Amino acid sequence: MYVDDQALLQKIILTAFIVPVALAGLLVGFLVYYQKKKYLHKLETMALQLREQQLLLEKQQAVERERDRIAGEMHDDLGSGLTTIRYLSDRAFHQATGESEKAHILKIAEYSNRLLKNMSEIIWALNLRYDTLGNLMAYLRHYAHEYLEENQIPLRWSQDELPEESKMSGERRRNIHLCVKEALHNLVKHAKASTAEISCILENNQVCLRIADNGCGFDPELNGLTPY
Repeated sequence: MYVDDQALLQKIILTAFIVPVALAGLLVGFLVYYQKKKYLHKLETMALQLREQQLLLEKQQAVERERDRIAGEMHDDLGSGLTTIRYLSDRAFHQATGESEKAHILKIAEYSNRLLKNMSEIIWALNLRYDTLGNLMAYLRHYAHEYLEENQIPLRWSQDELPEESKMSGERRRNIHLCVKEALHNLVKHAKASTAEISCILENNQVCLRIADNGCGFDPELNGLTPY
């Protein structure tokens, strides 16, 4: 009986030692497997994100190449064609004898000049080299001075120090230019102004563009607007 009890005690002690070790081994194995699966999943997620970023970059590069191609073709084909029309209309105007004929030729010249300017604006918006805030401000300043000078309105331009290399898409540049273009058109056509001022101010990391004139203005209440 004493031998059997001793053997049973040894089995109990051995079992008590083996079971925790085996359970610990299983637990370690499970943790290693879980960490490995987690690491592999993380790698797959990162690979998927890199692939998506690569596809997005390739798409963006394709769009940029297309923008360059369209801008180049417009400049080479349409630009040269409109310039030729303007040159031929100038020659035809000097060779014309009747006033009616000259009037029609002048209209052709005006339309070609207008189309040439509009095309130049589109090419500017498409050109990737101008996709910065600094280039936008330089273009707006040149455009405003030229447009107001044609209408004999002096312009005062003031500009804060700006982050010139800040990226700005062609679509956004064109939209801002169209807003400024419309504002200057209204200034000339409706405000009856004799002076104009454009200020580009950096406020709270935001660029504020203000256009002011000494024109007649309007009454907001009579135009259905709520004054600030």
